[in-house]
Amino acid sequence: MKKIAYGLICFALIITTIFLSNLQSMAVQAYSDDIFSHFTSSSYVLLDADSGTVLVSKNPNQKMQVASICKLMTSLITLEKIDAGELKLTDEIVASEHAASMEGSQAFLDAGSSYTVSDLLKSVIVASANDSAVVLAEAISGSESAFVSDMNNRAKELGMNNTVYANATGLPAPNQYSTAMDTSIILKEVAKHELYVNDSNIWMDSLTHPSGRKTELVNTNRLIKYYDKCKTGKTGFTDEAGYCLATTATNGNLNLVAVTLKCNEAQDRFKESIDLYNYGFANFENKKIIDSSVALENQIKVSGGKIDFAQIGFKNDFSAVAKKGDKSNYDVKINVAKSVKAPMQENAKVGVATIVKDGKVVGEVDIVLKQKLEKQNFKDILNKIANNWAIS
Repeated sequence: MKKIAYGLICFALIITTIFLSNLQSMAVQAYSDDIFSHFTSSSYVLLDADSGTVLVSKNPNQKMQVASICKLMTSLITLEKIDAGELKLTDEIVASEHAASMEGSQAFLDAGSSYTVSDLLKSVIVASANDSAVVLAEAISGSESAFVSDMNNRAKELGMNNTVYANATGLPAPNQYSTAMDTSIILKEVAKHELYVNDSNIWMDSLTHPSGRKTELVNTNRLIKYYDKCKTGKTGFTDEAGYCLATTATNGNLNLVAVTLKCNEAQDRFKESIDLYNYGFANFENKKIIDSSVALENQIKVSGGKIDFAQIGFKNDFSAVAKKGDKSNYDVKINVAKSVKAPMQENAKVGVATIVKDGKVVGEVDIVLKQKLEKQNFKDILNKIANNWAIS
């Protein structure tokens, strides 16, 4: 009986192993290129957040209205003003009649009442409040139209060459448009701000008005609650723009950005974004080519300094996203100055490392000093002469 039971157990384990193996292969197959055939989005892009490498896309540079995705720029400019000390989270701003008259998603602000920057920004990030966005715009630039000019200037600085803003909200305007690629740029930039990421992860909250009335704030991005790899993002919807979504997600050391524009239904933008992420995580991996924590064995000759040779290293890491199983090799070609002259600051550039794959340059990393170089004085010169004399 024991032998029979043991045999049955072994048989069951074998069947289970085969079943799980089939599930794995099915999962990979399920996230092949075929998954994109059911997409309703007119434009989408999935890219590696670290390198900017596009993994899959459709019409990534097609200009179209993106609705409340525009508030990514409104939020970014507000956050940058806070970082610069020109605005404080505790500052109170009076809601104008113009701001309070906004349609669409709202925090239902009372015209003439004061609200903190913190509450206004939170209502923009969490609930996509149009009225709060305009209050912030007016406070920062004096008027919404002046703020729009700031938005367009910042877009140019970021290299968003296919984006034009007409308002701070994303409400329909004939001369307003962006693209999936440009949206990925602004999302990556705003995601550098911890405050944005933290607020974008709030599922439900409330805004208390000066009168004591409360507005419930509900996150419009369902992925924050139902997709554990999602880190931050922004939704958008108007009849003209359709259903839009821009998000970031992380699995291990692979950080991805997905943008889906003009989907047919609200649920399509979430499902298609998850499909993009599953495809990316199933088929790609991040390879670290340069590790900045590892010092270069090379040293650089120093003239006129307290020391004769200085330690050098890479300024930053460099990773490359590649298809799983890709055996391609990366070559790192190092070009460093023969010598430097003191004084020089730590992290001063002294060379460059060029990363090459299959004969093509895929990236560059600066090579920098890992120590400060102080200029030698008369005493240092005498000590060097004395040391050289002793050695000889």
